[in-house]
Amino acid sequence: MNDEIKVTELELRILQCIWQNGEAATVNTIIELWPESDVPGYTTVLKTLQKMEAKSLVGHQKQGKQHAYFAEILPEQVTKGRLSTIITRLFSGNKLSFAEYFLQENEFSAEELDELKAMIKEKEAQK
Repeated sequence: MNDEIKVTELELRILQCIWQNGEAATVNTIIELWPESDVPGYTTVLKTLQKMEAKSLVGHQKQGKQHAYFAEILPEQVTKGRLSTIITRLFSGNKLSFAEYFLQENEFSAEELDELKAMIKEKEAQK
C-alpha cells in the first residue's frame, strides 16, 4: 500500500474518531466522538465510511445489527500525505522554507529545542 494516503477532510475526521476510540467504532460511536458542534448526519457518516471501505481506508466487522469500522491505515500515513501536499503547494516543495516557517511561527521550550537538535543530529548520523 502507498505510504502517502490522501483523504478528504470528512474522511480524516472520521478516521480520527476511529483512532481515538481505540477499537472498531459504529456510526453512532463516531458521531458521539465528533470533536465539533457541526456533526454530520448518520447517513453522511455511513455513506462516507462505505466509500472509505471501497478505498481500503477502513474495514468493518459485524457487531450485532450494526457494522463497527476499523482503520486500515495508520495516522502516520495520512500525515505524510497531507504534509507533503502542504509543502508542495504552499512552499513550492522547499522543505527548508517549511521548516523555517514552522520554527518562526511556533514557540518552543528549551527542552523542545533540545529535542529538535537531537533529532537533527540523529538524522545527520543516518546519512
